[in-house]
Amino acid sequence: MKKLNRNAFNEKLIHRYYFETLYLDKKERINLVPPSLKKRMKDLNLIVPEDVKSFKNYRADFSLYFKNDPKFYPVEVKWKASDLKKNNQIDALKKNRGFLVAFDQPQENDIIDCATINKDHFQDWLIKRAELLVEESISDKVETKYGSGKWIVVCRGAAFDNFDKMEQLVKRKFGNKTPKRFWAHKNSRFVMKNMLNLRIGDELLFMFVKDKGGNQAMSALSNNNLQIFRAVLCKVTEPYYMQLDGEKSTFFEGKSIANVGERKWPHFYDFSINKNEDYRFNKKEKLINRKLIDNNLKRVIAESANQGGVLQSLNELQMEDLKAMIRTNIFDKG
Repeated sequence: MKKLNRNAFNEKLIHRYYFETLYLDKKERINLVPPSLKKRMKDLNLIVPEDVKSFKNYRADFSLYFKNDPKFYPVEVKWKASDLKKNNQIDALKKNRGFLVAFDQPQENDIIDCATINKDHFQDWLIKRAELLVEESISDKVETKYGSGKWIVVCRGAAFDNFDKMEQLVKRKFGNKTPKRFWAHKNSRFVMKNMLNLRIGDELLFMFVKDKGGNQAMSALSNNNLQIFRAVLCKVTEPYYMQLDGEKSTFFEGKSIANVGERKWPHFYDFSINKNEDYRFNKKEKLINRKLIDNNLKRVIAESANQGGVLQSLNELQMEDLKAMIRTNIFDKG
């Protein structure tokens, strides 16, 4: 008799659930750590998947880093507690304040700390994320259509110099012909909500601007003109990843930070710049008239700028309106 395999998912699915819930669900994530850590969850800074620095000959599924704590907490995530069988894993968790996460509790409660996944919450998450997960799984194996997402990053101040420095670093390492660029955003729940929805092939617009209203927070309802220094139209080539090693890992930190738990800019994505779509401000001042922009788009632009240039979602019409405004102004193309 040949039985049908009734477990259609592997552990990577619950790993994804765990990662996203810890970052995005302030309420439920408290239930995904043992009692000893519940009060510390407000200080959770970084969740690192398969941290290569964790142990010799063993990588925990996750390492949790908290603010003002140089150590980390290793985590193993399983469908059922009895799947944790390897002695080296159990010993590493015991000796390093680690714990197990599963859909049930271990039969021997004194073996190791354990947190239980709520089946109903997991099911709700899976229903909401199914379309993205399917598309990512297929695109990882075969070539699929480009992503349909539209995104904008509105930067002021030091971000303009950082973008230039990033391009210089890429050219120094890979030469002028490389299509790949990278960017990172500050570690926060607000940032991660959008970054985890990026897809390969999504459209991305960087706008480097100065608000004619001054250096204060940009008003979402302002009709003051926007002065554009540069506008770059791109395609996402690598949607989301965490970079913790090498020169690139601390590029946006401004200094070397040995303690991974103190990193503020660990979340990256890669993109390529569309041919002839790098518009640079020339000697003659160029402005976008915000009176021509609808209130919803003005709100998105202001939120991105005021949050330090975070990734914000656009609908197709908003992206086309912005591209038309940029292309009809006279710029030098990079």
